[in-house]
Amino acid sequence: MANYLGSAAQFALDHLNQRQLHYSLLLSALGLGYGSSWLNQSWSDEALNHGTTADFDWDKEIVLVTGGAGGIGGEIVLRMAQSGTRVVVLDVMELTYIPSSNIYYYQCDITDHEALKRVAQRIRAEVGEPTVVVANAGICRGKALLEETEHDVELTIGVNTLGLLWTVKTFLPSMVERNHGHVLIVASVTGYMGTARSVDYCASKAAAISIYEGLHTEMKHVYKSPAVRISCASPSLVQTKMFKGIKPVAGMVGSGMRPSFVAGKIADVLYSGKAQNLILSRWALPPGIMRVLPQWMRVHVQDRAASSLESLDPHNPMASKL
Repeated sequence: MANYLGSAAQFALDHLNQRQLHYSLLLSALGLGYGSSWLNQSWSDEALNHGTTADFDWDKEIVLVTGGAGGIGGEIVLRMAQSGTRVVVLDVMELTYIPSSNIYYYQCDITDHEALKRVAQRIRAEVGEPTVVVANAGICRGKALLEETEHDVELTIGVNTLGLLWTVKTFLPSMVERNHGHVLIVASVTGYMGTARSVDYCASKAAAISIYEGLHTEMKHVYKSPAVRISCASPSLVQTKMFKGIKPVAGMVGSGMRPSFVAGKIADVLYSGKAQNLILSRWALPPGIMRVLPQWMRVHVQDRAASSLESLDPHNPMASKL
């Protein structure tokens, strides 16, 4: 192989003029880049799905979406219901849309584990056992940590972290038992880098990413259920009531993505039958890269983002609990 490559290089030097050689090198680099990207994607797909295939019959699957009364969750519900899939909604809010006959709404506070288990029994009796769960429910108070009350912090961690864990513990066992199902956790790019005025929110989303990564490996090594799909979706700013009042920052935080766009990407993951780690970001660099770049770059990004949440006036679906 070494002799072959050496001969090819010598041929290029002997027969190509300088411009042709530059073009040849450029095309070779592009080809190597494409090949590397293809291999990365192929290997990641194999690893994330534990080398298994999974068949989903969407006439029989039951999808459960937490925080599905509106926003991203509501768009996910509507998109999947329009395809004929049965969808169960768990939310403390009333629905912000008129449900079709294949949408089933249950009012529930997922921070209350016992209440969640009771509602789960009703769902199993009235609709069936959920085979796909989208853990989407989330809350952001948009305050600096020292300005937050104990209730603010407890609600953020309660909904975004404990509520996520209770949801998984309630609905994952049946998937493990049958080695069939899909859990998709909606995290955030802020789980990769903390920002001012959302310390507890960022911490809760970092926890969501860790829960995703841990669950993914437990399916293979602990529960021996490699065909159960565990996915994560981490969007950047989305145009929802939760981020009402956020200020654009040139080159970083714009007007945000539409909930329908994010929901469409999440639905695509579910319908693919494959586990994916989906990052939906308009940042110049993938958020995870910030962890391996020099610290001055992280601080620079945080400095630029610091003002974006100054005027945040988020909708609070759990105001009655404050």
